[in-house]
Amino acid sequence: MGTEKTLNKKAIVYGAIKQRILDGSLPPGYPINEMDLAKELNVSKTPVREALRELEKEGLVENVPGRGSAVSTITFQDIREIFEIREILECGAAKRAALLCDKEEVKAKKLELERSASGKQEGQASSWGSDEDIHLYLIGVLNNKKLNQSYLRLLDHIIRIRNQFGNRFTQLRRREILAEHMEILDALLEGDPERAESAVQTHLRNAAAFLMGLILPTKG
Repeated sequence: MGTEKTLNKKAIVYGAIKQRILDGSLPPGYPINEMDLAKELNVSKTPVREALRELEKEGLVENVPGRGSAVSTITFQDIREIFEIREILECGAAKRAALLCDKEEVKAKKLELERSASGKQEGQASSWGSDEDIHLYLIGVLNNKKLNQSYLRLLDHIIRIRNQFGNRFTQLRRREILAEHMEILDALLEGDPERAESAVQTHLRNAAAFLMGLILPTKG
């Protein structure tokens, strides 16, 4: 019983810290004070330290020599690598999904996306909803447990990037995202693997270029 309680406590502390990192409550570069976190979560420093070790393995926390732990920064290279992995996984998934997907489900997703887009106000730049659900849908259609697990690990980084930069997306980019997602869904409805692959590749490359443009310093 004691061991089970300890494991539950570790999981709760890990989940609480991770959630704060993903939603931006603990922003990139933020120094992590183990004692403050332990007090706030009403635990000893041990489960906090263990959670930070796990999060460091996942790339969400980094150890700064002489200063302790901090939330990892999001660099130009991070975005390039994450979107490269996404392209490898999602383009392949899209080709297969075009042949395997339930057309009625795709129609429903298209309708949901249209309604979501029409309901968004000008100031809701960081509200995503159905937009990102399309990517999860592509992966899920394949019914591949190991692929799902791999993508969910990657999704943590996708969510953090989205929450960090979502409020800097322009209305133009928002409209482009909608059009790109519609093209993906139309390709699925057509049952066209090459069109689906191309639509996902175009969308991911446009997204990566936009995000890297926010990080890369402009030359004066």
